[in-house]
Amino acid sequence: MGFELAFSLSAAGRVLLAAGGLSIALTVAAAQSGAERTWLLLAGIVALAGLAAIAAASLPAEVGLLLLLLAAGQASLPGVRSFPVRLRGPAFGVALLTLGALVTHYSSAPAFLRLAAVLLAAGLVASVGALPFLQELAREEPVPASPIAWIGFAAPALAIALPLQALTSLDAASGPVYGGLLVALGVVNVVWGGLGAWRTADDVAAWRHSFLADWGLALVGLGLLSSVGSAAAQLVLVFVLVVRLPLYVLARPVLLGKEEARLGPAQLLAAAALAGAAPFAGFPARLLLLKAAGDIYWPLALVLLLGLLLWLPASLRLARTLGPVRGLRALGLAGVAGAGVAIGLYPAPLLGSLGGG
Repeated sequence: MGFELAFSLSAAGRVLLAAGGLSIALTVAAAQSGAERTWLLLAGIVALAGLAAIAAASLPAEVGLLLLLLAAGQASLPGVRSFPVRLRGPAFGVALLTLGALVTHYSSAPAFLRLAAVLLAAGLVASVGALPFLQELAREEPVPASPIAWIGFAAPALAIALPLQALTSLDAASGPVYGGLLVALGVVNVVWGGLGAWRTADDVAAWRHSFLADWGLALVGLGLLSSVGSAAAQLVLVFVLVVRLPLYVLARPVLLGKEEARLGPAQLLAAAALAGAAPFAGFPARLLLLKAAGDIYWPLALVLLLGLLLWLPASLRLARTLGPVRGLRALGLAGVAGAGVAIGLYPAPLLGSLGGG
């Protein structure tokens, strides 16, 4: 089975899994203690194996089953929330995806295919955990068991497996319904996430809102139903894995009240990376997405641009929560910055693999 999975992964799937491996290394370096590093490493390796299986699955039913197993595994980790509460969101997403797959399997009538398009799009967003399907957030919950770990590490593989399979089961009339719903929900997440990361009182919630804003961009890119939009979405998810998630782990001591927030050179560097400023990884992703949106409907590109402006004050706020950066954690920050700059300056190899070269 391992041999088959290794060779059934798409190029985009291999890119996302490589980014996941790099994300594990950077988050481990950013952790506060040796025990936390060991826990993050073990949980990350197991999750990465599950994500490889999801990205390599060839049928929606396989994706749903693997997704449910992965969610059950995360829900069984020690944490603050109960097992049913943690499993509820992904399980609901799997239920929607299963219903959508069943509708396409048993009927090809236009009305039923449009219904399937709605179910598949809503199932993708629910499985990710984006608005309006947010999971409950607990400040004290360990990172591997938290909804931020789900949306920041587990969910990106779904962007590889589900959209491609969904579109192959829809027709020319129902495909735009699927894409339009993803774009609409994506814009909601971009605006709400940007505002929330800036205005909410709780710093942990602010970080969760920043992940929602990134996922909003990814949903818009996937909903544009173009190779450029899809590549932009997947490049955004690479940014989530390699930049945003490790920086969130780096901020945990301040978020838990163990260190004081501050704003120095290291924090300003992190703020630029979080905002997607040049030359970091988020910059080419945003340019590519704006181009893809402008090619299809220029007012959408304008809305996205206004939404991105909300991230400037939010990124400064989030960067303050990194606190003092010393020792191995300083190496983690340097690794995040180096990887972000490398991707930002030389995105062509990634874009070629993601389909936007």
